[in-house]
Amino acid sequence: MLNNSLFLYYMMEHGLDVYKGESTRSIICLSFDFGSRSYEDEHKRLTKLIDKAIEDGNDDLVERLNKKLDFVEANKEKYAPMARDDIRIKYYKEGVDILWETKNKDGVVKSSQKIHYKMLFRTPAKAKIGSVMFIDDRLYDRAYKWLTMGLGKKMPVHNAKIVEMSAYAPLTTSTIIDRLHIDVDDILFVADVDSFYTTMANIVRAEEYTDNNGEVKKMCVVDRKETNVKNTLFDGQGLIESSILPSYVNGMALLRNHFFKACFFRTHIQKFFKDWCEENGHDYETYEVTDYFGKKKLLKNIKAITTENAIKWRKFSDLMGKDPYSYWAKAVRKDGCLWGVVKTDHPSKLGDRQQLSYQMLNVLPASKEEINEICRDSVEYVELLKRDNDAFEKFLRKNANDINHYEMMADLYDHNHEFGDSKWFRLEKRKIINSYVGKLRQGKIFVNGDNLTLCGNPYALLLHAVGDDWKKDETLVHENGTIQCYTKRFNDGEYLCGFRSPNNSMNNVGYFHNVHHPLMEKYFDFSNNIVAINCIGTDVQSRLNGADQDFLF
Repeated sequence: MLNNSLFLYYMMEHGLDVYKGESTRSIICLSFDFGSRSYEDEHKRLTKLIDKAIEDGNDDLVERLNKKLDFVEANKEKYAPMARDDIRIKYYKEGVDILWETKNKDGVVKSSQKIHYKMLFRTPAKAKIGSVMFIDDRLYDRAYKWLTMGLGKKMPVHNAKIVEMSAYAPLTTSTIIDRLHIDVDDILFVADVDSFYTTMANIVRAEEYTDNNGEVKKMCVVDRKETNVKNTLFDGQGLIESSILPSYVNGMALLRNHFFKACFFRTHIQKFFKDWCEENGHDYETYEVTDYFGKKKLLKNIKAITTENAIKWRKFSDLMGKDPYSYWAKAVRKDGCLWGVVKTDHPSKLGDRQQLSYQMLNVLPASKEEINEICRDSVEYVELLKRDNDAFEKFLRKNANDINHYEMMADLYDHNHEFGDSKWFRLEKRKIINSYVGKLRQGKIFVNGDNLTLCGNPYALLLHAVGDDWKKDETLVHENGTIQCYTKRFNDGEYLCGFRSPNNSMNNVGYFHNVHHPLMEKYFDFSNNIVAINCIGTDVQSRLNGADQDFLF
């Protein structure tokens, strides 16, 4: 099965063999989990299994193993011992043949097809588990050229950027929920900007030393000193005109295309442009700005704004001719300027509550009394479950799955409330609540919070887009002892605790002040699951260990 992606749409229009509209043999996914045995080793292994099955009196297993042994003996010459990595390298270089057979209900082969597959790509996620996508070699050239925008064949033999190509070419294979049309000429690319802040930091470095045997080794040394930390204000993000987004996008859409990825936030871009032109004495209809590539663009035509860090093809500019931007834009236009929507923001399934982890609780500089206050809602909820069967019924339905019996208990109680007084119901209820309390003791405490998508100084990006001074951003300003943020999820003026997700140290905790500035309300159509943070004159990105699109408030 192939996931829904820009790559799938392209291949379905260019030769992908689809079976019954739902599956394909043209592309396969291989995992290299183990090596192969020699004939002698395989024969010895099966013989031992047969002897064990005979000893156990398992006649069915004996029959199956004997059939397998007959197959091994009939194909003796085909067995060759190889290590797992040797097989992987062999398939990468030479490809692999697979014989597909169709059998009738009696097991007789009706038809067969041998396909030779070549290694096509592996995503960073699949690389972690050793899975690789292979494709029918008849489709390989077309697919590889499209994935790499034709750059794959242009890479030099020596010092080729293989790692970068392997990471960025598969961006169009990411699972998407929809496609969104945005003319590539209506996107304004601007340079990213950095903000520096001086603070105390732990500087980790390697220092050489000589051990007692005279060998030079290295040890880890941590120096605590005042240093400059850098925030890249708009790293990997963008703004998109609210009017062109479909209604299912609440406030954010993660978009991908050829060697491109960025998180776009719903913004009234044109409203800002009109107001800015009026305030600065410019004609909105004719005013132009110069983008990152030196191209003039009319403000009135701009539908999206993003920065250079969203452009991954820059690493291959030397292969893209005199005008790399036009090379990339041509590839996007050829596919109809359709951008894959990977995901959007949405509230937690737990409603207005979110579950902490023991790591988050452990890094809080909190007293016993403060921890008790954090746990208060969870403790009160447990007491409610104990005394209120109606609340317990809701708990059962919320936590029901295909394995447990929660839904059955809830249905029986709903049918007859007197069932709640039965001995069996009370016993099961006690067991279930005790199990839930066990999870709470492991740090699974529920608090008023949610996973929010981070956005860095969006108003500063609007100013930067028109060539104005981004440092004039008045919506989020420096504040001693805390970092200003903006989110509709919490009230104006509230002080918030933010954890990086996943959280692994005290350094990954932020102290934020929620400020609802009128300009944020005017120009940004954010949902409750987005938080804009101030990266100007703060240590927020270093403090949150380069927090990306997951953040827990």
